[in-house]
Parts: sequence; C-alpha cells; structure tokens
Amino acid sequence: MDDYFHSLLLEEEEATAQGHEPLPEPRRLVAVETRVAPRPYLEEPERRERLAELLSQVGQVQEEMEASTHLEVESLAIEAEEVTPAPVEAPPVTHLVEETLVAEESELAQPEPDLAQWQNIEPGSEFQALFFDVSGVTFAVPLSELGGIHRISEVTSIFGQAPWFSGLMTMREEKLKVVDTALWVMPDDPHTEMAPYHYLITLGNSSWGLSCHHLKGTERLKYDQVKWRHQEGKRPWLAGMVKDKKCALLHVDELLRLLDRGVNIEGR
Repeated sequence: MDDYFHSLLLEEEEATAQGHEPLPEPRRLVAVETRVAPRPYLEEPERRERLAELLSQVGQVQEEMEASTHLEVESLAIEAEEVTPAPVEAPPVTHLVEETLVAEESELAQPEPDLAQWQNIEPGSEFQALFFDVSGVTFAVPLSELGGIHRISEVTSIFGQAPWFSGLMTMREEKLKVVDTALWVMPDDPHTEMAPYHYLITLGNSSWGLSCHHLKGTERLKYDQVKWRHQEGKRPWLAGMVKDKKCALLHVDELLRLLDRGVNIEGR
C-alpha cells in the first residue's frame, strides 16, 4: 500500500506537465460560495502548550494499551439572492431596458466557476507529525492539526449512515464521530479479517475522529523531508509524501471537507 500512495504524486506531476494556462476569471455579478482560508501551520509560541499536551496524550494512551494488552464541521454556504428588477414603464426606453435585462439574465444564467483555490499546508521549515498505522498502512498528520488522541471505547452505531461511519463515541460528554479509516481510505479492499481498532485521533476542532490500530510516535520533520504536492488534482486530502517512510501526509482541512460531505477519499 505504501507504493500505492507514492504513485499518487507521480500521477499529479504528469497531469501538471500536460496542463494549460488558466482562462481569465469572468466577471461575477452574484455572491459565490467561498472557502475559509486554511489555518496557518506555523508553530506559534501560543500553540506550543497545545502541542505539548498532545504529545503527552500519545505517551499516555500507549502506556494504557501496554498495561491492558471507529469524521462534521458545519459548512458555511452563501446563497445568491435573486433580485427581480422593477419594471420600467417609460415607453421611450422600454426596448433598451429589455435588452439590458436579457443580457444580464443571460450572464447570470451561466454557471459560476469554482473560485475556491486549493492550498497546501504551510508548516514552516520544521513541524512535528504523528505517525499511525491503519491495517498495515502508515499515515502521517501534522501534530498541530490534531484535536486529541483517545482510547477506543463503546461506539454506538447509527442506522442509515455510510459504511465507513462506525458511529458515535462519548468522551467527556462530547459525542465524537468515529470513522472506520480503512474503509474510508481503502473502500475497495477487503477488511473482513481486520483487527479491532485501539485509538481514535480527532481532527482539529471538529468532532470527527480517525480510528487506527497503532500509534507509531511523533517525529520532527524538516520541510525538504516531504515531497509536497502543488495542485489539488483528484486527491485534495494528500498534502505530500514523507520521503524516508514512504507514507502519506494528510491534509486535515481537506479531510474534514470530505467527511462533512459524507464521501470517502475517492469522493463517493
């Protein structure tokens, strides 16, 4: 599976070489949906205390497992308000007004281009990452983008949800949404004999959590240790590949967008 994730970047590079110059952006007359710019990834002094807390959680849950040998951000939508022009009663200019309205309505009827620009994470020259294992596949995620790490406890299933949605897990009066990460990331692979998950890694300030089998610890990475992606392509959730470990570095903001839409990483 590591070779599979390494091939993802090669596909994106070939697509870039065959690309065309972008067309100029058309004039817009209505409000369009925008995305909130990704949060900065620089490790500011005020965030270091949070990082230290997450690091302590990694050690704590690992110790607990040794002693006792499965993601919804509300999306903001701006709806374009349809404005009905007041009828113009002056006979001398009726023909001109009608032509103007027809031209405006024709322009409004055209589909708005997707103005949301994909941006990769900006971790700075160095950043800490958590490595975790899901069904034998290693993933990495910036430590500053995690909400917490918890032991998997009782999960309540919800009828009518996607197969990869395991259910809800209550933790300190908060209901966390448990994702079966193997089914979500690798939907076409058989997972009938998969071992139980042990940990839940929550993403950012959301209630979504990725289930995993093992925590492989944290590591401080330098910028050039990652082969970064420079365009969205078909895999917006993939920020890059950690070169020496040949594992995927996850783009947390894009993962959350997919989870909020109720789709897996393939968009279905």
